[in-house]
Amino acid sequence: MRNWLKYRPGLRQYSPFALCVAALLVLPACTGLNQAAINSLQAAYQGPNRNFEAVPRNPAYQYMQVEVPGAASLTVLGYQYPNLQVWYAAKGEVVRLQGNRLLDTTGLNVNLANVQYAAGGQAQQTNMKFDVPELGLFNVQATLQLQPTEPPKSNLAKMASATKGLYWYSETFVGSKPLPAALEGLPPAIYGFAQALPEGINASELPPAVYGKQCLAPTYCLEWHRQ
Repeated sequence: MRNWLKYRPGLRQYSPFALCVAALLVLPACTGLNQAAINSLQAAYQGPNRNFEAVPRNPAYQYMQVEVPGAASLTVLGYQYPNLQVWYAAKGEVVRLQGNRLLDTTGLNVNLANVQYAAGGQAQQTNMKFDVPELGLFNVQATLQLQPTEPPKSNLAKMASATKGLYWYSETFVGSKPLPAALEGLPPAIYGFAQALPEGINASELPPAVYGKQCLAPTYCLEWHRQ
């Protein structure tokens, strides 16, 4: 991945840790992560194949594989608060998840920023407000509808469900107000859960998903697999 380290004001509260991670390749003694976690992240970039499954893992940390078109990264959980996770990788990638949904990203070719989620008018609906700066989009508003779906066909989705079958749900855009032209044809978000969701579950009460996919542009989607 390229164009990392485009830190935004929303990340200032995490900046000491983020700057430490950004300097991993030259300052391996950073104290935010211990050396074993740092080594495992750096090992993901050794050799051309990026065989993340062969990377040694520190059981004290949680890992998540992240993929975007043409690139992949192994990330480690740096911060966890109620309903918020901040994931970092050795080259400065930063992905924040609110529950299972992207809250923002840093350094991608296309980034999601200033995201706000709120309960929708129905139990399985969520209102979303967000920016996509690289597309010149700000204060975009949409409503998401949760529903069962078919599993995606990507390699990461297959890997996520290889050891145990997952239950798949999508969040599609609904409502009378269309998305901006730059997002026309944007695929729905998809999540894979270890168990089937109770019928009528409130979208704000979803359990942690094993796999997630959200598209930031019609041809630019971010996939993740919690490992």
